[in-house]
Amino acid sequence: MKFLINLAIMFFLLINIFTANTQSLIQTSCKKAAARDPKLRLDFCIKSLEGHQRSKTAQSLGELATASMKNAGMRSRSLEAKADKILEEKDYGKNSVLGMVIKDCAMIYKDNAVTLKEAVTSVRVRDYKTAIFVMSSALNATRFCETRFETKDPPRISPFTRDNEFLTQMILIPLDFTKMLK
Repeated sequence: MKFLINLAIMFFLLINIFTANTQSLIQTSCKKAAARDPKLRLDFCIKSLEGHQRSKTAQSLGELATASMKNAGMRSRSLEAKADKILEEKDYGKNSVLGMVIKDCAMIYKDNAVTLKEAVTSVRVRDYKTAIFVMSSALNATRFCETRFETKDPPRISPFTRDNEFLTQMILIPLDFTKMLK
């Protein structure tokens, strides 16, 4: 019986050490990344990573980078679905400018998800230059979606503004982590 109690205590201590190390990795990595990139919000970085299981189990900066890429890819897919839903719910004519812009954004989100998968592969084989390049293109594409609404005559209000800000931060996290790995 005493053996089982000791075993349970050891297991509990190991779990606490593992969790503390992961939280420390997340906080340390986010602090370093935010210090290097003024666009990255420290609080967002920590909260978003601590809120995802993949990030919680990361043992290294590389694993944290790939986990955050996957999170951003999932977010891109959900935004693609949101854009498709908007297109289904509202009847935009064939030549509707707003409909075309929303379709463009849906395509951007779809491409971002694929691009971020490519970045994961690049980081795994330590091809950081390619990973940084493709994540930068995903970041620029997300910003382009927002710009398409702003540059219309008359300017339109994007239904994705808040989502794009969120996605931008989600892409900045692995981008900055990968730059730290380089």
